[in-house]
Amino acid sequence: MIVEYLDLADYVGIAAEVTGLNEAVVLRIANLDLADSALHAPSAEFGGEEFYPDLVTKAALLLVRLAKNHPLPDGNKRVAWVAMRYFLILNDIEWSN
Repeated sequence: MIVEYLDLADYVGIAAEVTGLNEAVVLRIANLDLADSALHAPSAEFGGEEFYPDLVTKAALLLVRLAKNHPLPDGNKRVAWVAMRYFLILNDIEWSN
């Protein structure tokens, strides 16, 4: 199975939509290093073995890291929630309430 991960462009687009700011403002105010770190956490591996092998765990980790790393002055939890949902959609996981 090939996993589709979010990148910084995805993050900036999501953050812009969620916060109502344009992407240029998001690029200026966000700590992109913190966002990038959070975005790469779900794909962590060592010696060819993934730390988080299943998609649900990867999605949960993405949510937590984006919220805790706090790359934006405001809206981090909302952006993290939407990013997690988008990650699941990209990887053909259906969300049920």
